[in-house]
Amino acid sequence: MRGMRIARRFHFDAAHLLGYHDGKCRRLHGHAYRLELVLTGEPRPPRPTDPQSGFVADFGLLGAIVQGELIDPLLDHRHLNESLPSIPYTSTEYLAAWIMGWCLRHLEGRPELGGARMESVRVWESANAWAEALRADALTVDPA
Repeated sequence: MRGMRIARRFHFDAAHLLGYHDGKCRRLHGHAYRLELVLTGEPRPPRPTDPQSGFVADFGLLGAIVQGELIDPLLDHRHLNESLPSIPYTSTEYLAAWIMGWCLRHLEGRPELGGARMESVRVWESANAWAEALRADALTVDPA
């Protein structure tokens, strides 16, 4: 099998304000964000002794890592301007780029995720509006 794309969706609720905006988003407000991570890779060959065989990356393991290390401590029910002070702006575009950087630093190369590589991060701030970051868009700043 050639390289395949897989995706995993997440949800989180957060508040932020866009201080440079000339509209109502300048004030503190919140979103029910939806996050989609797209990874690429080769499925591991099926083997009875390898519980991760047959996958590019196990959705359950990926979900546990992202939920436990990114969403719960840094994003969910947070004021993003406070929980992510090192990103330059908390627009959906910058948030997607920051999450891509986080994924490159914290997901790629993890043995439990095999050789999966990040392809894109898509962040919806509403049902009708999203921003997508590719690898080249990644912000490489830590949250604190």
